[in-house]
Amino acid sequence: MSALGRLRGAAFALLAAASVALAAGLPGESIYQLEAQLTTQHGLHAGLDLERGHPTLIAMFYGSCPAACPMLIDAMQAYEGDLDPAARARLRVLLVSFDAARDTPAQLERLARLHRADPARWTFASAGERDTRRIAALLGVSYRKLPDGDYEHSLLITLLDGEGRILASTTRLVGDADFAAKLSAATRPGTQ
Repeated sequence: MSALGRLRGAAFALLAAASVALAAGLPGESIYQLEAQLTTQHGLHAGLDLERGHPTLIAMFYGSCPAACPMLIDAMQAYEGDLDPAARARLRVLLVSFDAARDTPAQLERLARLHRADPARWTFASAGERDTRRIAALLGVSYRKLPDGDYEHSLLITLLDGEGRILASTTRLVGDADFAAKLSAATRPGTQ
């Protein structure tokens, strides 16, 4: 078992040990079981399951990142751009910031516009520190705040099915044919 697999297993065990209430009808391995509070670029409060029912690309970032995070967003747009229009319409994208202090709804909205993200399908959000750490643990994302306020972090794009189960993850910002094939399969009509 990979280190990422062990980390995910430990995170799910931690959730069970903490007696996190299971959401109605969710599979046991769904990350949507985590009761996390997100604030979107529209200032709305939502749970991690805000895109439930749709295949979703999820990643973590911070808005003032000078290079890696813009490349991450571009990569997510490239992966979705390879889908046909109908498959792309079924896909949702969720970016969760680990810098809630600076990534206010207004800043997240500015980033969404800057990256020309489809507001009907893309959500930029932030969460409190505790929820951010728990989401990162479930996804296998590592990060730490540096003294200058920037962050050192891993880059990971994760594909969820409509019920929040992890189908695939990639650290490759371009050219991961296996990940692209799984994304294509997850966005076919009749799949959830």
